[in-house]
Amino acid sequence: MRSPAPIVAIAASLVAAPIITPTADARPMGHVFDWNHELNQEQNPRWKPNGPLPIPRAKWLPMVNQILLTEGANNLWGSGFASLPFDIPVSPREPSSWRNPANFLRLYNATGLSWDANVEARAAKDALCIFPRVPKTCRPTGIVFQPDTKAPTRRMSLLDPAYQRKALSEIRRIVPRLRSAPYVFAYNGSDEPQVVLPTGPATRSALWRRQAAQIKREYGWAPPRSGAKRTDSPIAGLQWLAYSRWTSKNFFAMKAEQAALIRRLDPGARVVPNNYNMIDGFMPWDYSQLGTFADIVEVDPYVSYAERANAGRGRYNPGFGAKLMSDLTGKPVRVIVQAFPYARYSPGIADVETWTSQALRAGATHITFYAKGNPRFTNRKLYDGMLSLASRMRGLQLPDMPVDPSTVVVYSLMSEGQGQPDKRGDSRYRTSGDAIYTTHSLLGELNGAPFVFDSDERLVAERQRLSRAKVVWLPRGDTLSRPFAEALRDWVGAGGFLVVTDPTAFARTPDNKDLSDIGAALTGGRLDGDAGSVLFVRRGALGPATPPDLYSLPVADRRSWAFTDVPAGAQVVATHLDGRPAAVLRQVGKGRVLSFAADPMTPGSLVEPMDLVPFVGMVQRMAGGQTGHASWKWRVPGTKDLSPWEGAYRP
Repeated sequence: MRSPAPIVAIAASLVAAPIITPTADARPMGHVFDWNHELNQEQNPRWKPNGPLPIPRAKWLPMVNQILLTEGANNLWGSGFASLPFDIPVSPREPSSWRNPANFLRLYNATGLSWDANVEARAAKDALCIFPRVPKTCRPTGIVFQPDTKAPTRRMSLLDPAYQRKALSEIRRIVPRLRSAPYVFAYNGSDEPQVVLPTGPATRSALWRRQAAQIKREYGWAPPRSGAKRTDSPIAGLQWLAYSRWTSKNFFAMKAEQAALIRRLDPGARVVPNNYNMIDGFMPWDYSQLGTFADIVEVDPYVSYAERANAGRGRYNPGFGAKLMSDLTGKPVRVIVQAFPYARYSPGIADVETWTSQALRAGATHITFYAKGNPRFTNRKLYDGMLSLASRMRGLQLPDMPVDPSTVVVYSLMSEGQGQPDKRGDSRYRTSGDAIYTTHSLLGELNGAPFVFDSDERLVAERQRLSRAKVVWLPRGDTLSRPFAEALRDWVGAGGFLVVTDPTAFARTPDNKDLSDIGAALTGGRLDGDAGSVLFVRRGALGPATPPDLYSLPVADRRSWAFTDVPAGAQVVATHLDGRPAAVLRQVGKGRVLSFAADPMTPGSLVEPMDLVPFVGMVQRMAGGQTGHASWKWRVPGTKDLSPWEGAYRP
């Protein structure tokens, strides 16, 4: 097997490639990581559980050290599966003598190679006494919530006190051993956390009875049942919202306690609480809480799964995940980039480069490659490309983030928190995030608008965040707290410009109280009748020669209605083919509201956007916002200017 090209040779072959200069307010690049599937022979495609090792032990040990030296020299560090202290079980036949502090220190001194240290890998296994990680004499202290699930962190609730006791015990076991090791980059937690509902006998446990009573007492609704049938009932959505709010509050309180203990044991520690799932939607939690205790926030916004499941939804996911978490938390973000075959798509290095650039310009500081297929032995072109990309990111200056607090895109915890009760399995816990994702894509990626994501609840709690805004985009707002709805109404009356692309906005509060009085004061009228999938905007509908010609806008036919009673003095901006009003601009006090009766903010609109991209840019500028921010065009030096997905719209 040939060795990877050294860092100098890799860089020299790419130095002549055209690049886009970073903007003036640059920020330093963080670090690049890899889940290091190449470090275990179990991950080699020639591995056979009962056969000879794919690579003999005498040959493997020098080979694995050479792999690590090469990765360290190319700025590629260890995370995930390869996290210290290597508590993920491997085959007893796996050669592992290279895993020792002296070797880690030697590699660090030679190349700077550093690692994450995972402090949560064994917590659920210990609480449930899952053999072979614990002695057979172990007595379980945790309650099995999902007996048909194998993954330990999905078999039990992460809010079972037994889990937290074991997690804190693991921190006490691991951190003192590693706190003086210079090769430890950060302490990280579990992968893609999800707090599961109970099934079977666990529904009658004292733990769940106590938790269910707390949820109803604090949020007004009994939690949903794990085995409930699929439904689009608003009441089911409010039950899921109650569960999401309770989960978010208590989960982040648990993680804050873990972070505090880590820092007591290692005052210089860097904490990455978890990797949060953003592959097909995300947990609708209040991530702003991470700003109080996390050092780095990690997410895995892969592309191909979401794109295959819902065309348009994956292509801008790396940037969306980076920006959402950066804006909500104010912390550096580490994005895990898909570098493995997934959902019938095998990315090449050009894809990895494009998705990495997208994440970094939108708000990420660190990058991790997830290369499950073990390209070191199966796809050397991809692996060498990862080394090259990592080496080119060493010492890189990133552009200033495309943020502008005068343009706010609302992340509605009260609406997104309802999850997806019309889906099956784990999807019910997550929100699709389709509307907020599409708004990000149209405003940022395709129009270059600087903006900030902010949550509805924080905009109420910290009113200056709303008062400083010129324009607010509300992609989803069917359920809102009355204080937030009233704050929006008052802000518009004082001169703000509100864009409501959700036809069902201002329907209810989290306790199912009516919000139609706010909707009537702001939006374009009552909804009626099924309508089509295309809207038409006449020439000059937004102002003189704006748009300059007849525009066509795609909308979701399942979320398409018409306004039946347009308020007096309001201006019809878009109509259906039959002439019925579909978008209305009205004056409210000193401000204005543009509201839609048909939803343009769906991922499908990104596949065939028609005139939606320039239309969104016109609305943003008309409202007093900016477009064309230079950071949205930035990419990693030495990478080509490619589409994030085949056939993607190019502005």
